[in-house]
Amino acid sequence: MALYLTGLLIDCAAVLAVGGYFLYYIIRKKELEDPSLHFWIVIVSISAAIIASLYFICINDLTTASILAWVMAIPVMITALFILLIALFRPDWN
Repeated sequence: MALYLTGLLIDCAAVLAVGGYFLYYIIRKKELEDPSLHFWIVIVSISAAIIASLYFICINDLTTASILAWVMAIPVMITALFILLIALFRPDWN
């Protein structure tokens, strides 16, 4: 159960981060460099995985729920690690 909750927490944090980033630009009324469709694709796909994993928890299938939670959590962790490494080793990049 702890493994499932860790994956779910990572997924929820990713949805909040991407949604917050998107809302920041909407509130500031700034132009986005990327089309907003990309943000919605990420938010909807991770949210769908969260909802599906919660459904499998409700029907007492923890293995499938954990797999669904970690399918989206692993790319999020790899991306966060990549961004962190760029920030550490190339701080002069914009």
